[in-house]
Amino acid sequence: MENFFKVCLTVLTIWNPFGTEMVIVSAEGRSPGSSYFVFQQPAYPRDCKEVSNTCSSTHNTSAVYLIKPDGYPEPFEAYCNNDLDIGGWTVLQRRRSDSVNFNRSWEDFRNGFGFLGSEFWIGNEKIAYLTNQKRYQLRMDFENVAGETYFVTYDDFRISDEWGKYYISSLGTFAISDESKIEWCPANEIFSNETCERTCDDPDTCISATSRKEKEQCVCVGDYLRQQEQCIPLNQCNCFVDKKGSVLTVGDFYVNPRCTRKSTCRNNQIIKASYQCSVHATCAKRNGVRNCYCNPNYEGDGETCTRRAQDCYDLYVSGTRSDGVYTIYPDGWPSGVRVYCEMESNGGGWTVFQRRSSASVDFYRGWSDYKNGFGNKNHDHWLGNKYIHSLTNQKTYQLRIDLRDSGSSSYYAIYSTFTINNEADKYRLSIESSSSGNAAVENGLDYSNNTQFSTKDQDNDGWSSYDCAERHRGAWWFYKNWDCIREYSASQCRSYCPSFSFCGLFPDGSDNCAFCADSHLNGDYDGSTRGTNIYWYSDTLNSYECSLQYTDMKIRPV
Repeated sequence: MENFFKVCLTVLTIWNPFGTEMVIVSAEGRSPGSSYFVFQQPAYPRDCKEVSNTCSSTHNTSAVYLIKPDGYPEPFEAYCNNDLDIGGWTVLQRRRSDSVNFNRSWEDFRNGFGFLGSEFWIGNEKIAYLTNQKRYQLRMDFENVAGETYFVTYDDFRISDEWGKYYISSLGTFAISDESKIEWCPANEIFSNETCERTCDDPDTCISATSRKEKEQCVCVGDYLRQQEQCIPLNQCNCFVDKKGSVLTVGDFYVNPRCTRKSTCRNNQIIKASYQCSVHATCAKRNGVRNCYCNPNYEGDGETCTRRAQDCYDLYVSGTRSDGVYTIYPDGWPSGVRVYCEMESNGGGWTVFQRRSSASVDFYRGWSDYKNGFGNKNHDHWLGNKYIHSLTNQKTYQLRIDLRDSGSSSYYAIYSTFTINNEADKYRLSIESSSSGNAAVENGLDYSNNTQFSTKDQDNDGWSSYDCAERHRGAWWFYKNWDCIREYSASQCRSYCPSFSFCGLFPDGSDNCAFCADSHLNGDYDGSTRGTNIYWYSDTLNSYECSLQYTDMKIRPV
């Protein structure tokens, strides 16, 4: 643009006693030489109207000029529109595209921003000084998407200072150039291309922008929500909750911070009711929702919490009567543990942690497998020592062991108490020696009491001469027990070891044999080598039974 920056000045001359001549050049020419020493100070126009009047002798085009309203500390640049009507318009704002971001802070709107040659806001502080020195007319020019232009005017425009938050203190009479070109929005709505308009019925969901017929239209935005055909403030929606500061969706609820009152949105109305957490619940905010939440191992709505089944016996008492796999919640396992429950025999309520019925599952495994469990809980499996530990330490449990030999004869042993310690103590076994059952005479677990668990990769049997888990090809509560050569001569052992009927003996060279426990139910199924198969020592079992075809181990509260 020609003469983009122009200064239109009058020159004042004052006497300077130091005798130095200083000259400021105006936009209309240089001041004449003087024999006097002077300081020349400009007097700036107060607005673009005065620019137009002062510079009438020149080509007074639309451009940027220096102005200085009354009281404003320094002159500043303003864009003067002299092409509109008779000129003299001081431009406060211009928007032509989205090249300048108008979503700005208070300070930016106070001081102004943008580029006077394109898009800008001159600044509220400047506007306040401008509009309070004279009476001003405000004109707003628009161009719609069709390229049609129109304008509106207010004949007495004034705003307050920053202390008054730049309040519009006067507007005067309104006039419009062409009423037909203006689309008026209803109360509380704005003409916008906003893509998120919400409703009182569903305040969390935006109305889809794809449903709009036009790029821009009247919408409810910000803290205004649509209720039928009206746009109302958020706090006037029927299901607005003051303490939450938002609107509830139909069916949703809000609980106060102390969990003593619950507000629910029903039929577009807030229904308030007293609320109290169960003694087994905690008042907490989870995933943005405050509520009474049942403590671990309890279930319910927070007001009522019942203890989840800790074992199969709890399920049995609650009415479950069929054998099968169920979820229980032992202490320390809030997500639950899947176990096989024996409900139809032996009085029901038994939690099974071991079963052997075929060679389908390999039981010669390492520590990690026995800790976490393996196999199919509907068939052969080991539940896992970490779960057995949690189970047996939450109540007092009895242990039942069921056995069946190759002749289909059944045996069982019951121990009045059974528990194992934690992993740090290698799942040490603790049982009550008093026992019952037809396999409980000289029974196989008596001497395993107070021993640690051993696997092929963790030898905790206390016998330096042998790795019992490796020799017996399984995992068990082994202990230092019997070695033939300690009791008899080599020649006696050569005769004794092959002939002795106890199948728990494993060979140790050509003239010795030994065993690590009186029972081992996790050995090889139908083991081919002596001492590696499943066995249980008892006088009542035929030949110290070495041909067991079925075993299971299970617990029930005493």
